[in-house]
Amino acid sequence: MIVLTSNNLEELLTPEIAVSAVRQAFSLFSSSRIIQPQRQLLTIKGNWWGIMPSYWDKSVTVKIVNVIPENKKKGLPSVQGAVLLFSPDTGEPLALLDGTTLTAIRTSAASVLSTELAFGGRNIGTLGVIGAGMEARYHIKIASGYLKLSRIMVTARSSHVQLAKEFGAEAVDLETLLKNSDVIFATTSSSTPVVLGKFLKDDFHISSIGAHTPEAREIDDETVKKARTYLVDSLEAVSKETGDYMQPVRSGILKKAIEIGEIINKGIKVERPSIFKTVGIAAQDNITALTAYEEAVKRGIGIKVT
Repeated sequence: MIVLTSNNLEELLTPEIAVSAVRQAFSLFSSSRIIQPQRQLLTIKGNWWGIMPSYWDKSVTVKIVNVIPENKKKGLPSVQGAVLLFSPDTGEPLALLDGTTLTAIRTSAASVLSTELAFGGRNIGTLGVIGAGMEARYHIKIASGYLKLSRIMVTARSSHVQLAKEFGAEAVDLETLLKNSDVIFATTSSSTPVVLGKFLKDDFHISSIGAHTPEAREIDDETVKKARTYLVDSLEAVSKETGDYMQPVRSGILKKAIEIGEIINKGIKVERPSIFKTVGIAAQDNITALTAYEEAVKRGIGIKVT
């Protein structure tokens, strides 16, 4: 077995490789070729924890992940986790991977993939990122390495000035970002909407990765009303786990959503304005972990553990 650290994963999972991995993951999931039992959700000391298994012909993974908002005060990422990769043939553990970095990379790659599908290519225009934590950082990093961007804007309650400087982006207020962005990545822990439809352009694409409970929202009703396509990672998952899907469906605002894997498998054209709502699925972790492991073996990267 090998251990793959955060630095290892950053080296192995380039934007091209990461986006390709999540594309395969969504395709396999929506064609029922990869099995992922419903994640087990736990509340430990008031914080969200998830246990996420999945398997297919080539790999078995289990991820334990959590969201600890108070970690920010300690200088730690709010998302923590670990992924264990097994051989489905021998049952032996193949790799232990840093789940915090793996989650950030695969989540960012999913947002970037949804953007490529929404625009039918990589030429995007202006990207706006809401948030300044680890997910925001990786979203900018993967997007910058994969998409063609003319401008990047960042906003958050704090720390976004420093993040903007790191990537040569512009630190702006929320209204300015919403009014001027062609693509918006919402990467917050907010329980109330940060994407406000009244400020958005007529044409937009939104990827929202927050609001992971039925009571929480990152996207307001007006944004949902404006969208012509509402993409999700898993219809089953979003129907049980996020207010951004559950509440608009309950109120009748959202009539139809489609899995991103179905878009990929059937070659369906995404009509903008569009929204991609992702709560993260185990298939992403499985294929991204397997991809990282295979790359590591080829390149001799990782710490061997016996």
